[in-house]
Amino acid sequence: MPQYWLKPFGTSDPPRYVEAEWIGESDLSSYEIISGPATPRKPPQMGRGDLVLFHAVGHVRLYAAGEILETAHWKPHPYWGSRFPWAYPVRVDVWVPNVFDGPRTTEVAPKKIVGRLQAGAPYARLTKEEYETLLQELARSPKAQTRI
Repeated sequence: MPQYWLKPFGTSDPPRYVEAEWIGESDLSSYEIISGPATPRKPPQMGRGDLVLFHAVGHVRLYAAGEILETAHWKPHPYWGSRFPWAYPVRVDVWVPNVFDGPRTTEVAPKKIVGRLQAGAPYARLTKEEYETLLQELARSPKAQTRI
């Protein structure tokens, strides 16, 4: 049974935001995401088969959703080093090509979830119902695309 997550991307300190045109040349059938915590002994709680919504820090927008394809592996990031050392391949199933076309997270997500992300959490657990509601909001965007 999958778990459900809202995963922030980008940082506010130092400010490093998701590029508005975030896809570039990426393969959305196996898109790599990164996460903390920064210790090789304690991987994130997210795992294979879990469903995850992408939240753009700074832009405060939902911009994609997908399924985690494999268990996280330790891979310190070229820029972030061991701050976000865990990597996952994710199949992105719903997305907006431009982050600004996604719904504002603060307008559609529960306040407790938004508060967790604002406090600096590397991810926030959602209920199935919360996930489905947020996914519907993302899919409602006029520019939303889905995997066929």
